[in-house]
Amino acid sequence: MTEARKISEQLLEANIMPSEKGAKMRATSPAGSLPFSEAVIEVALQQQEQANEAEKTRHIQTQMKLQLSELEKQNEAVMLEFWATEKHIGKLGDEIEHRRKHSENLEAQTQALYMENVNLQLSIEQEEEHFQLLLAGYNTYRNKMDAHREVIAYVEGKTATTRELLEKREIVKKLREKKEELRIDLENPEGNVVRQVQGDIYNLKIKISEVKATVNKKIACLVKEQEVHIQLKKEVEMQNRRCEAILKRLHCQLNKTQSNRQ
Repeated sequence: MTEARKISEQLLEANIMPSEKGAKMRATSPAGSLPFSEAVIEVALQQQEQANEAEKTRHIQTQMKLQLSELEKQNEAVMLEFWATEKHIGKLGDEIEHRRKHSENLEAQTQALYMENVNLQLSIEQEEEHFQLLLAGYNTYRNKMDAHREVIAYVEGKTATTRELLEKREIVKKLREKKEELRIDLENPEGNVVRQVQGDIYNLKIKISEVKATVNKKIACLVKEQEVHIQLKKEVEMQNRRCEAILKRLHCQLNKTQSNRQ
């Protein structure tokens, strides 16, 4: 605005100057003091001067218009740059707001992941405690079963030994009685020693068969108990492998959680 005002003042000054100079010249020359030829020359000079002044004025006006047009173009360019800058600032503000919201979302996600990791850590610790309790209970049960089997084996062994000892004592007693009867029968020439001995041999064979059957039954029981023991051992090993797998999986989850937290 200041530059345009200066140009307008220069245009007004250029338009006023020729008329003022003519007026000054007429004021300094007395009326009727100049001849006609000089007056014509003076008028021609004034017209030439006015034409030169008008040409200068037009030239100045042209330059002023060019400058004004250039200033308007510069003003438009500045305004375009201003609006572009303001638009860019608006975009930067929107981007900053978007980044701020994105940062808040990331912070919320991070907090949620942290809480999830904390809950997972607590779950893992609870699972480990539960596993330790299960393992302790299993070890207690296994120890009880081992002790029970030992007591049963001891009782069965002791009962069988006592029974066999009593049976052998009874057999020895009967053999002594038979021996005494045989001795008496041998002293009697008309006794039935041969038939009695055969009968005793037959009875002994029956008893031996019964003893063998009892032994076979015991062997079958021992085999069955051994199979049960093998089955229990397999189940124990399977339970151990399952517990080890659970523990390994829990450790893997714990390591993964710790690596994600880092």
